[in-house]
Amino acid sequence: MLRVLIKYLLRKGRIINFKNPQLFSEKIQWLKVYDCLPIKTQLADKIAVRDWVAEKIGEQYLKKIYGVYEKYEDIDFSKLPDEYVIKTNHGCNMQLLVIEGGKPDASQKERFNNFLKVNYAYKSGYEMQYRDIKPLIFTEEYIKNTNELFEYLIFCFNGEPKMILFASEKRTDNVCCTMFDTEWNNLHFNYGGSLHQYEVPKPKNFDKMLEIARILSKDFKFVRVDLHNIDGKIYFGEMTFTPASGYMKFNPRKYDRILGDLLVI
Repeated sequence: MLRVLIKYLLRKGRIINFKNPQLFSEKIQWLKVYDCLPIKTQLADKIAVRDWVAEKIGEQYLKKIYGVYEKYEDIDFSKLPDEYVIKTNHGCNMQLLVIEGGKPDASQKERFNNFLKVNYAYKSGYEMQYRDIKPLIFTEEYIKNTNELFEYLIFCFNGEPKMILFASEKRTDNVCCTMFDTEWNNLHFNYGGSLHQYEVPKPKNFDKMLEIARILSKDFKFVRVDLHNIDGKIYFGEMTFTPASGYMKFNPRKYDRILGDLLVI
């Protein structure tokens, strides 16, 4: 608890009252300390989670995996399609897109093998669901909406979807994120990135996306269910229990408390 408290103080400039946290960012820290269930380790593992998701909603929502590897040198690039994604299973932002028949340059060997040495639990702020994941590399199907991939990050509180963060341009340095409610009304706030300055259309099969999120989040006080939607075809992305490690900067700031009120601990 002390390490979480100190890290939050350094990042957010406030001391958490663990007996009565009010803000969403504070309650995420509470969950780190008091709600780190063993099942979260399986579900934070991008490979192990697949069996659980297939059991809950069916394997038709899973992206194809071409191979799983203990080290980068094990990848047989001759057996991969022209476009794919190389990822690790044990954290965030450890990936490479390979498109249009390209091939990773030699530097990727060291980069990915260094990723395998990282225990992501301690990288951002004691996200202990990552601690006991065995690091692996895998190659996955490349999917996209037009020339990029949209993400629908569904915030679920006690098994009920409440808000959806629509994210685009995540494969660039100009990430845009805008929050919507479950009626697809623009709430005009976000955390991280810029707000979209254009109308974001409601995705096809939106009600089905909410149903999937409801099923996957059923047993948790909070989880963000990340989905993709390619012209109505829904893909599972991942389960995120501690988004931004609880250090998000809401814009406007009042939403830290608004989301905090939704999270009953």
